[in-house]
Amino acid sequence: MKMLYQAILFSLLWSLSVQASGLPTLSDLSRFRWENRLVLIDNDKNHTETLTWLVQKNAEVNGRDILWFILHQDSVATNYSGKITSDFASQVRQIYRIGQSQMLLIGKDGGVKSRLDQVDLQAIFTEIDAMPMRRREMRD
Repeated sequence: MKMLYQAILFSLLWSLSVQASGLPTLSDLSRFRWENRLVLIDNDKNHTETLTWLVQKNAEVNGRDILWFILHQDSVATNYSGKITSDFASQVRQIYRIGQSQMLLIGKDGGVKSRLDQVDLQAIFTEIDAMPMRRREMRD
């Protein structure tokens, strides 16, 4: 039953991520500089489990201004609500030199803050919360 729930959740989120919206079609990540922190996960073996965790932690993700992208082969699951170009996954892999099953945290300044060889979302939250900009955000 758990797998069925996860499959339905994944399908729902996947369809939401590719629906048209008023946002511009996304071809790269430059437009998020100074607005969002980015989490990139490449070809995660447990992408359904990771997706479920991200959805369950939605309030914490939003509170940290995180946009996440799970790159699985040539497809992308994300919490970005606009369209994504067909070559987005390959472009992001090339620009950020993401290896299989790696996870990257990109700060609001556009710099790579962390590169992990396994998916560890709690470690990413901890790293974000230690950043000076995030500490200021939490005080305000």
